[in-house]
Amino acid sequence: MVGSGENANLEGIQVIPLGDCPICGGKGTLKVLQHVHDIPYFGKVMESTIICEKCGYRNADVMMLEDRPPKLYTVRVEEERDLFTRVVRSKSGTIELDEIGVKIEPGPAAEGFVSNVEGVLERVRETILMARHFREQEGDEEAVRRADEILKYIEEVKAGKKPLTVRIMDPLGNSALVGDKVKSRLLTKEEIDSLSLGPYVKVEPENER
Repeated sequence: MVGSGENANLEGIQVIPLGDCPICGGKGTLKVLQHVHDIPYFGKVMESTIICEKCGYRNADVMMLEDRPPKLYTVRVEEERDLFTRVVRSKSGTIELDEIGVKIEPGPAAEGFVSNVEGVLERVRETILMARHFREQEGDEEAVRRADEILKYIEEVKAGKKPLTVRIMDPLGNSALVGDKVKSRLLTKEEIDSLSLGPYVKVEPENER
């Protein structure tokens, strides 16, 4: 454990003590782990995770270290190598997976991460498996059937047998897709206004009020 007022750097990860945990009240058990990713042809991204060593509380986010405007990023996954397209998702990023009708919107407890398309599909698969279990217990046959269809489609996408359109949008400009096939454009004002900020609050400048 890092002592109070000290910083440590473990294999490129900076450890910063934050003090007491607001969840369990642990004394000096809260710390933040920070790691900077240098993504080729894109720039530096800082991934930070707040952790309590006592109760296991965890909260993660990512932030661009270079100024980037709010954009819509799109990639068409058509073969297995497309699954390695890098995904940088901050707490304010919205992800859409068109063909399976999945939309991941940021909420108050949203977490950021740096992964790839395959990693996102695995997160979705685990969530759907959990939801399927609950719906099965409730006897909702239609919901179970739909969940099975999505799970099957995900496996076919991972095997390179079915296409998938992946989009990510972030009104704060802290999320992105990175890869050879990725296309991007600036978000319109209407799109920015319609997107969730997750746990963040937008503050309008005085002259815009």
